[in-house]
This record gives sequence, structure tokens and C-alpha cells, in this order.
Amino acid sequence: MEPQTYKIYFNEGALIITDSPQALRGIPNLFFIGDDELHKSFKILITSDGYGKAMTFGLICPDPALTFNEFTQEYTMIQAAGGLVFNKENQLLTIKRNGLWDLPKGKIEKHEDQRAAALREVMEETGINMINIADKIGETFHAYYEDEAILLKVTHWYKMNNSGNNTLKPQTEEGISEVKFADLNWFNTPEFTTYNSIKDIIQQVLD
Repeated sequence: MEPQTYKIYFNEGALIITDSPQALRGIPNLFFIGDDELHKSFKILITSDGYGKAMTFGLICPDPALTFNEFTQEYTMIQAAGGLVFNKENQLLTIKRNGLWDLPKGKIEKHEDQRAAALREVMEETGINMINIADKIGETFHAYYEDEAILLKVTHWYKMNNSGNNTLKPQTEEGISEVKFADLNWFNTPEFTTYNSIKDIIQQVLD
């Protein structure tokens, strides 16, 4: 069976729930925790910037999906969707948002399904329109503050293929300054400065 791993990122740190010790190998500043320490550890994580270093908490348990679902019921979940868009040269579409490289994504609107939201966000943020949506790749999770409340965002990611020669146009009102297709090896270079959750989802299609 495939190992089950859920990572909830907060800035550079994370809370990881997994059934595989392998998923926790090589992580700096990692603290192993028990079932009864999930919420306490999460509260430390979301205030850990004050400690001057990113902290990661890892829980190994027999049923990560059940543990994750029970944990997230305590928080407001925001649903979002996005796309990993490949062109005919097998380059991947990326955007620069607020100074960091990213993938096109955004909140799912009411009465909108995940696939439709992913397509809409990709088109709005990049100006691209000739897209075929393929399989779902997976989800990423991160926590953030909004009006002093902590929210959890789950982003549903889809693989997409671009068949035309589009004019790429960044959605500047969303803080996007650049849109480009890049060779896959570029995403493993220091120039690709991004969020850990974005690295994770890209790694799934690079492996």
C-alpha cells in the first residue's frame, strides 16, 4: 500500500500526519509527537515564527486520513483549486506572485466544482485559454491568519495540457508580475523560490 501522508504547512514549518517513518526523514527541526499532542503542537507551529526558526511536528499513526479529518474539523477549511499546465514542449507554467514563484490557483466559488475552478483560475491568472484538463494530482494544505482567525486552505491540483500558442498575460491585480513556461529542470534550481507546498506538488509530477 502507498503510504498516507498529510502535511499542513505554516510558513516554513509544518504539521505532518503519516503512517510512514520514511516521510519524516531528513527534515530539520523535527519534533515527534503523540496523538494527544496534535492541537498543542499546531498552536506552537502557528506561533513559531517568534522562535526564530521553522518547526515541524511529525505524528506517525495507523490511520492518517481519520486522524487528519478529526483534526481539521476544529478549523474553518477554505477550498481552492489550481493547475499544473504543460505545453507541447513539456514545459510547466509558473507565475510570480508577490515576489515568489507559484502556480496558478484560487478559491472555489459557490456552486463551482473543483475542475471548473481550477480551469477558471488558470485562465484568469495567466491569460491562457487553450487548455485540456487531465487527472487530479493531489491536494496541498496550509494554514494562515485572516483577521486574527487561523484558517486551513486545501488546494486541489489538476494536471492540464496547453495545445495552443497563447499570449501569456499576468493578472496584475492579484499581485502577479510574470507568467512563463519553464523547463522542468529549472524547478530544481535555486532560482525557483517558492512555498514548500508548491515544491511538494511539483515534485509529484517530476518524479
